[in-house]
Amino acid sequence: GTTFRLKIPLTLAIIPALLVSSGGERFAIARSSLQELVLLEGIEKIERSIEKLYNVPVYRLRGQILPLVYLNQLLQLPDLATNSETLYIVVIAADDLHFGLVVDRIEDDREIVVKSLGKQLKNLKVFAGATILGDGTVALILDAIGLAQQANVKASLQKSTIAEASIPDNLAEEQQLILLGRVIN
Repeated sequence: GTTFRLKIPLTLAIIPALLVSSGGERFAIARSSLQELVLLEGIEKIERSIEKLYNVPVYRLRGQILPLVYLNQLLQLPDLATNSETLYIVVIAADDLHFGLVVDRIEDDREIVVKSLGKQLKNLKVFAGATILGDGTVALILDAIGLAQQANVKASLQKSTIAEASIPDNLAEEQQLILLGRVIN
């Protein structure tokens, strides 16, 4: 004859998320902002695949230029994956922005309970909330749009590089200098 009454705040929500780790910390990314996962193995393949465009690391994904954002650098976390032979890229699509988030490890796919952040952390745009995982640790939930803003990823940069992305790989290797232009009305 025992009765339990639970009051669940309306601010809580359950969302599907991908757990990743970077710099020794665990983070959750809402699956609604995920497009795909890319795994590059081998140091030589990683060095060939990552290019620089306007001093920004980019990855060519099926003919499109994908700017890369290193999560540990963005959040000023230690780089624990130095000289790693594996590179994990989480392709994120938010609004008109597409970018690759480079993480140390992809851990798990879970349903998580979202808890809003306190008043002191509301101004941090890269975090959408927090969750308590099954082992009792807290994982911050990354906000895709906030990450793009913090990393200065712009849709205009991606639109201006479509012309270069359409150049076949063998032709692009032969050229020494590429001039890109855009007419602004």
